[in-house]
Amino acid sequence: QFLAGTLKPFDAVASFSSVEHSGLGRYGDPLNPWGDLMTVARAWCVTRPGGTLLLGVPFEEQGGHLVYNAHRIYGPDRYRHLV
Repeated sequence: QFLAGTLKPFDAVASFSSVEHSGLGRYGDPLNPWGDLMTVARAWCVTRPGGTLLLGVPFEEQGGHLVYNAHRIYGPDRYRHLV
């Protein structure tokens, strides 16, 4: 239905411990420094207007960093772009 364009938007979309891996190439995806932001944008695209996106990512108030190609730990600066 999605490829045919007939899939109705979801009331809610949830992602827990997934987005921080997007774009790092660890799981066969292409390297893309904005892969996590693009993944969240795609999630919003399939969420109905007024719907909910539940997002769980690692966060440190002192600032984020990249753990090689394993995952991102978000700080206030990059996190605000996710939400």
